[in-house]
Amino acid sequence: MAKTLEERKKIIEGIFNSHVHFGASGAVVEGTVKNREVAGVITGWGFQLANLSYRGVWLSTIEGLTVRIDGEEVPHDHMMIELKGIKYPLSVVGDHSEVFWDAKAVCSVVVYSISGLAKGTHRLEVEVLKRGDFGHSYGEGVQGYEEAREFHTPESYSSDIEFTI
Repeated sequence: MAKTLEERKKIIEGIFNSHVHFGASGAVVEGTVKNREVAGVITGWGFQLANLSYRGVWLSTIEGLTVRIDGEEVPHDHMMIELKGIKYPLSVVGDHSEVFWDAKAVCSVVVYSISGLAKGTHRLEVEVLKRGDFGHSYGEGVQGYEEAREFHTPESYSSDIEFTI
């Protein structure tokens, strides 16, 4: 049975008024930066990434992640992406074409550091590079698409926020 326009509007409002945050407002969901604690010990810190698309994102389309805290770049081997309870090292994110970050799922960046972030005010800069979901793969010279940059140039989503622990 077909839905009325009002029924369709309610569905859309439910998605956009939910906990879901989309990349149009930046790469980081504000208010989510915090120290991470395991068994009473602070093992690092982390934050929630804003979903980069209302349709969801294939994890393998994330081509780059740069995180700076108080001006210092965080090494990739100190970070993991956590999605649906599974942690993925940044070095293998591109290999996981089977992992889908749906529009309502929470995706976090976990940063391992002894004793986490000190109490006080900090500045967090994050840039996520995401390849388009559709189109041709690198190296495919399909006639008519040789100059189609939208298929080969990743989009950049960034945040530059100040927060207090």
